[in-house]
Amino acid sequence: MTSDEPEAPNGTTPTPPRYQSNWTFGRVIGMVFTSIAGLIGLALLIGGLAVLAAYAFGRDDDGYFASDREHLDSATYAITTENIDLGEEAIDWAPDEVLGDVRIQVDADAPIFVGIGPDANVDRYLRDVAHDELTGFNDGEPEFASHEGARPKTAPSDQGLWVAKTEGAGEQELTWDAEFGQWTAVVMNADATRGVDVEANAAVKLDWVIWVGLGMFVVGLLMTAGAVVVVLLIGRRASAPASA
Repeated sequence: MTSDEPEAPNGTTPTPPRYQSNWTFGRVIGMVFTSIAGLIGLALLIGGLAVLAAYAFGRDDDGYFASDREHLDSATYAITTENIDLGEEAIDWAPDEVLGDVRIQVDADAPIFVGIGPDANVDRYLRDVAHDELTGFNDGEPEFASHEGARPKTAPSDQGLWVAKTEGAGEQELTWDAEFGQWTAVVMNADATRGVDVEANAAVKLDWVIWVGLGMFVVGLLMTAGAVVVVLLIGRRASAPASA
């Protein structure tokens, strides 16, 4: 039986050349980290597009991101929000403008009062007053934490604790240039009588959101494009024939 393999001059079978891969440890590690950077860049790119889309199509005519209008009904003297925590008051590095503008719209048949005040001051005013604290919504229905008490001794408009307030019959709109601190929003009948029945919604205006979206988009685009270029370069060098 004959063999098709050529024999070496000394009569032995030659050893086939050993293949040497160009995928060095450094190139593999570089490919892994570049791919991770590319995925992060892609996430930033998609996130930036989502933020820009929300800014373009998710705001109302006045530039606010608004919640749905909800029916709030309480047999007590007031409806309050949970403590609105907007951070510490003394923050030198962050201007109040980053918090944006807050808007509360309330519609009621009877004259209504809407106010925002420091959490501690509102607690003192309503400490002995029967009121409901809005804690959230479940399938569109408001959920309250009830607090027992009596009728307020004074009307809400007589209090000097409010940083923003509005009062009247029909639809009322409160706007507030938000500040750092702990705050509570309150809805009451203007004459401080029992039984609060309103349609309400809250909104916020954040003009700087567009710059966040643009920044995420640009950084994500650069990271994704850079990662693609680096991956192609590594792959090209790894596939090139090894030099003798």
